[in-house]
Amino acid sequence: MARPAAARVSSRSPAIDQREKLIGATERLLCSQGLGCVTTRDIARAAKVAEGALYHHFQDKAELMLSVVLHQLGDFPEVLQSLPMQIGQNTVQKNLERVLESAFAFHFRIVPLVCSLFADQELLARVRKMMNERSMGPARSTSVISAYLRAEQQLGRVAPAAVPETVANLMLAASFNTALGDHFFHGGSGGEAKAHRRLREAVRALVIGLSPKNETKRSREKR
Repeated sequence: MARPAAARVSSRSPAIDQREKLIGATERLLCSQGLGCVTTRDIARAAKVAEGALYHHFQDKAELMLSVVLHQLGDFPEVLQSLPMQIGQNTVQKNLERVLESAFAFHFRIVPLVCSLFADQELLARVRKMMNERSMGPARSTSVISAYLRAEQQLGRVAPAAVPETVANLMLAASFNTALGDHFFHGGSGGEAKAHRRLREAVRALVIGLSPKNETKRSREKR
């Protein structure tokens, strides 16, 4: 006989629960105190576990920081994974808006952590090395968006002269810059609606340049 749902939920591994507690405690402390004021002892105390437990789940503080970043991904990986299925569907602008809004949600959550890493150059170097070894970073996102735009070019929905990699980089830069600006100038309370409006405007500006109609118009004007 199947166990009740409550019993199944409670049977989750204590090790997983402990790892999640450590990640959650790290997130809260980084947001409230900043990296420079947070030690592994502080994290363990906030998670209500022994300090040694941290090193049972994470190789070092760098791996913990990286795990915190990955914990903030939200639906961004799923949105990117579904992008190839949007080729030829809806409009290019609508598809790119969805990607950018998801990217912004991720960037908004990680900006404080990423910026705080620059206060500890040794830790930053270890996190960077770890990311390079695992092929992590914006290059993956850029590659997926670029492949989508090249496919739309083949369908005639994106101008042949457009450079997909450049467009993808500009999109992600707009997302990160909006998140950084919101945190720096407004303390993270600039308003989600305003941020999304700025992102839609950024996509609209890019799409105007991507439009095959505009490229035809420019060609005629040169004659």
